[in-house]
Amino acid sequence: MSGTSMDGLDLVCCTFTWEGDQYQFTLDQAESIPFDPRWKGRLLYLEEQSGEIFAKTHVYLGHYFGEAIRGFIDRHSLKPDFVAIHGQTIFHQPDRNFTAQIGDGETVASYLPCPLVSNFRNKDLALGGQGAPLITLGEQHLFPDYRLFLNLGGFSNLTYGATAFDISPCNIVLNHVYRHQVDGKEGQDFDRDGALAASGRLAPELLSALNALSYYHKPPPKSLGWEWVQGEVLPILDDWTGTTADLLHTFSVHAARQIGAAVRQVGARDEPMLVTGGGRYHRFLMSQIAAELAPEGIRIVEDVPEGWVDFKEAIVFAFLGLRTLQGRPTTLASVTGAKHDVVTGSIHLPPTGGWAMFAG
Repeated sequence: MSGTSMDGLDLVCCTFTWEGDQYQFTLDQAESIPFDPRWKGRLLYLEEQSGEIFAKTHVYLGHYFGEAIRGFIDRHSLKPDFVAIHGQTIFHQPDRNFTAQIGDGETVASYLPCPLVSNFRNKDLALGGQGAPLITLGEQHLFPDYRLFLNLGGFSNLTYGATAFDISPCNIVLNHVYRHQVDGKEGQDFDRDGALAASGRLAPELLSALNALSYYHKPPPKSLGWEWVQGEVLPILDDWTGTTADLLHTFSVHAARQIGAAVRQVGARDEPMLVTGGGRYHRFLMSQIAAELAPEGIRIVEDVPEGWVDFKEAIVFAFLGLRTLQGRPTTLASVTGAKHDVVTGSIHLPPTGGWAMFAG
């Protein structure tokens, strides 16, 4: 899994067991490999490049992913039945019926001793859906002790029962601001622990402008992409003339308030909430979220099993790969808005063959 924040490649090895529709899993191995800085720079601006460069990057990134996965397999002496890969999202415009996650599957498969499953979103879009969020089905099957989930990645997204949607930008904006205004001076490209954000002050006019964005008033199904951030959020931030600390502080408050509004919208009360993703380590953001949710009786789960915070999305996409190979739906129409639940994913066979379909 590699998310929109591009802070690293998350690799997991899981063992799944099931009887009927009852699944369990163990997390056997997990690593996060920092993105090569050259790759991060290329991907950040890929949407502005030519079609030829896009096509080349799609293939070359497949080699980069393939080498990373093969190295993970070799380091841990793994014998995987299959590999599932999300790919790197470059475009996500469901209102225009397209999305693009690159890292060519056939190229990645050339490094593997087993089948690869990729391309999890396009079929859902073709059937009228958002192609997102996709983690809801995995949350239902793999984490049955919870109904309320919050992931703080590039974007924040919420799941409550069979309802799920993207809430607002999160790390994708916080990291963008830090990278452009502070990076190089502090020797890191993100606001560690949210320390700089915590030192700032609230800018009420900036907060009001952000909260007024029309997306927040749309009902689900709905999802967000970097293009929306560029068109709607960055112009507001670019007009800001105050300090970076105040900007990070105010955007963190904005993200927390939108999370609070989303929780109230779905009617969740007196529930434990499982919070995962890199944003969980942003102490100031988490303090604001906790304050927003306290009146609703929402309790953030503190004792989270090892690996869940950092690797939940990678675990879920491994599970979705299994579902694809079993011929079972990987998306929920109630979440994405597609015509019906959809079996998504493209299957790429290993170069040497020798594989038969999983028994259902």
